[in-house]
Amino acid sequence: MAALRDHAARLAFPDWLRRPTDWTSLATLYDDRAQPYTEVAVYRGHTRIHFRVYEGEELMAFWSRLIEEITE
Repeated sequence: MAALRDHAARLAFPDWLRRPTDWTSLATLYDDRAQPYTEVAVYRGHTRIHFRVYEGEELMAFWSRLIEEITE
């Protein structure tokens, strides 16, 4: 799972360079209309330094690209 989260973070934040205290978060949830969305975040220690939400067509494109890249 850590490799998937890290790859998602590199995809969402191409300029991010990992530091030893960095950790990533990847979550897919549903809003109050039952629509899925994915949150990608990078934390440095306890501070969130990057955050992005994918919804709708952008969500599908993000997951398609992520799955394609990790299966290559």
